[in-house]
Amino acid sequence: MNIRLKQEFALSELSDMTDNELKNIYDKVFQEALMLSVTYQPQQVAATYMAIACRIYKTVLADDEYDAMMDMIHKTPIEPYKQPTLH
Repeated sequence: MNIRLKQEFALSELSDMTDNELKNIYDKVFQEALMLSVTYQPQQVAATYMAIACRIYKTVLADDEYDAMMDMIHKTPIEPYKQPTLH
């Protein structure tokens, strides 16, 4: 499968997902991250998830789409979780 077809397939798959499906994925990944944070430093867990996410985006997006995604991530205000840090 060529890269453009793969990208279009990945984006169409995402657009076919319901909000409930995305919430289920989020909840499962978040729960796993919490469990990993018991054994490993939360920063290590977060860095690992970021690296995986970037590789997936780099695989399924065109270079300009990837750059736009990373720019959007950089510019989006993100609130920390309301819990004490674990270090």
